[in-house]
Amino acid sequence: MGSIAAAPVKALDLEQAWTLLQQQGPRYQAAIHERNAGEEHRAIGRAGLLPSVSLSAYHNENRGTLKQPDVSGQLVSSDLDYSSQAATLQLRQPLFNKQKMAEFRQGDHRAEQSGAVFDARHQEAAVQLAERYFDVLLAHETIGLAEAKLNAFQQQHDEAQRRFELGDGTVIDVDQAIARQDLAEAELIEAQDRMMVAQQLLQELLGEPLQQLAILNDDFHTSGLQSDALDVWLDKVLSANPVILSRRLESAVANEEINLARSGHWPTLDLVMGYTANESDSVTSREQRQEYGWLGVEFRMQLYSGGLSSAQVRQAAAGYEQSYHTLRATQEEMRTIATREFRRVQSNEARLKALEKAVLSSERAVLSSRRGFMSGTSTNLDILNAEEQVFIAKRDLLEAKVGYLLSRLRLNAVAGEVGVDDIRQLNAYLGPVTSVRS
Repeated sequence: MGSIAAAPVKALDLEQAWTLLQQQGPRYQAAIHERNAGEEHRAIGRAGLLPSVSLSAYHNENRGTLKQPDVSGQLVSSDLDYSSQAATLQLRQPLFNKQKMAEFRQGDHRAEQSGAVFDARHQEAAVQLAERYFDVLLAHETIGLAEAKLNAFQQQHDEAQRRFELGDGTVIDVDQAIARQDLAEAELIEAQDRMMVAQQLLQELLGEPLQQLAILNDDFHTSGLQSDALDVWLDKVLSANPVILSRRLESAVANEEINLARSGHWPTLDLVMGYTANESDSVTSREQRQEYGWLGVEFRMQLYSGGLSSAQVRQAAAGYEQSYHTLRATQEEMRTIATREFRRVQSNEARLKALEKAVLSSERAVLSSRRGFMSGTSTNLDILNAEEQVFIAKRDLLEAKVGYLLSRLRLNAVAGEVGVDDIRQLNAYLGPVTSVRS
């Protein structure tokens, strides 16, 4: 079962993968363009308060027949063939317009919201990259453990078969060893399948396959958080979490939507100035030319629109209430995530120490079971169980290490603090580069 490969081989640690993601990751590039598009809301909103200049012109060719009585009272027909043209240049400057002011403020909020959304995407991308990178690493190490476990059970099967052939063992010992060997082979196949999926998910994020990665250092030490007080982290979440900030700005946009709807009840006042030049013939005259300019103010007020403005105000008010409660729900959700990851970081430190001891004790248990088997106090099944326990302890320790690192990153992300320094801190736990197992 081979690994997915197409492009040139990439040997990346986590920091290099983060740089690559920012440079060419499809989702990250989409987030950048989403932010750039959103920032234009500021210019769009401001444009409504600035002067607008328009130019219009026309040229007509007129053809027809003119019938009129002569001096004797009889109708006389004559052909008409003349042209007319005109051009008008007009400038309009809003002097009082509640709608345009609301759109201006709304544009500012939308532009700020697009920045907050990008920050959230940035934090999400960092966490997602770390998760997928460590998924590949975890699958890689799990394959190694599964291969070691299969090898151990094969040796145990060979030993049981040899003793059975010499008359020192039983067929039960052979069958137990074969059963464990078959299960270990199935687990190895499952681990290889997980590796293929993990590699594909990472490739989806980076835009190209990864065939070499940096594995965890053997020297794995935990370090304390910036603050051991949960309340400090919760305060950071409420003040700096980009998802919450985005919801706040979304609520501000919804509030301006109410002002926008209410503007339908207010008049507008514009300064209007222009210049017109026209030249035309007519039925009664030829080669007329007019040029004139004007300056004035234009007042408009909607007196009745069938209840449209009132309905729009009610609709906008309901939308604001929805955004407010969505904000509250998001705040509680982010607080819950922060509490969960904070507790995981703290509990994983103690769990790591316990699992490190468990690995050592389970390895000693294998040696003890083998000695006991030689002296007749242990069975072949005891050895198989002890070797199985070594695999479980090592796998659990590896998962706990990865879980500890990811929980630290997620906690910083929900507090709105993930940056390149956090990626570097995680990268410091990685060591030599190795080819990805398949």
